[in-house]
Amino acid sequence: MSDQGPFGPIVNGTMVVVFYEYRPSQSAGYAFVALFALATLGHIIYLFPLRAWSFIPLILGGIAELFGYYGRAMSHDAPDKVGPWILQNLLILAAPPLISATLYMTLGRITTALGAGRYMPIGPGWLTALYVVIDIGTLGTQLAGSVLPASGDPTAIALSRKVVIGGLFGQLGALTIFVLITWLVKHRIDKEPTRVILKDMTVRWKNHFRAIMLVTLLIIVRSIVRAAEYLQGEGGTIMSNEAFIYIFDATLMWLVMVIFLVLHPGRLVRHARQLNQGEMSDFKRMSEVPLRPLI
Repeated sequence: MSDQGPFGPIVNGTMVVVFYEYRPSQSAGYAFVALFALATLGHIIYLFPLRAWSFIPLILGGIAELFGYYGRAMSHDAPDKVGPWILQNLLILAAPPLISATLYMTLGRITTALGAGRYMPIGPGWLTALYVVIDIGTLGTQLAGSVLPASGDPTAIALSRKVVIGGLFGQLGALTIFVLITWLVKHRIDKEPTRVILKDMTVRWKNHFRAIMLVTLLIIVRSIVRAAEYLQGEGGTIMSNEAFIYIFDATLMWLVMVIFLVLHPGRLVRHARQLNQGEMSDFKRMSEVPLRPLI
């Protein structure tokens, strides 16, 4: 088989759908299998000591990325086979919404831990629930849009492109509002620190808010590039150059996982919980001190 694309299944001498405009790189695919495996393993190690249950979606997203790039590596030898193509297309598109679910829950967790729930436009629980629902919708569009082209039907291919673009733009809108909410909460805490922060001024809570905003911006950039890719369609600059998926998708999503490893919000939540427990213990000891009668 020639190394020159495009590649895709051929029926009666006609290519019914283009899987790749190039032969996917095997070495790049395996490199990101290893990188996502290491990052995912790191989060699994932190899961139990930090009780970071909200990071389960991110871990699932890391596993999806891992197998997605394994699919791309397999496509090097069989770029016209539907199995590896669906594997990589489905999982690489589905992983970011899973990772975003952890992002949305993280803001609620650290805001609650710092006693700053009143600084949010709506309650932390309601905000998290709203964004998780939006994320489920986005995940559904990515799953549907990634599978439909495999049929080879031109109508299904056109529909899949619209579905994926709609999901990506929906995610972009949600992420833009989310980063503004994060900045607003940080700004309000900065102006009026909570009791937890005042109890220990060494708490580096600002770094965690910066991490959330940076991660959100990375996912926004990724979504913009992927939306542009689907808007350009087959033969477009992005679909025709493999470097785009590795620079603006693989690398950015891996950095998201690494940032949350370096600045894991579970550490802040645990520290804030310890401060709150210490305060309650102090109050209990004071209440147990017998009062001396006034003379």
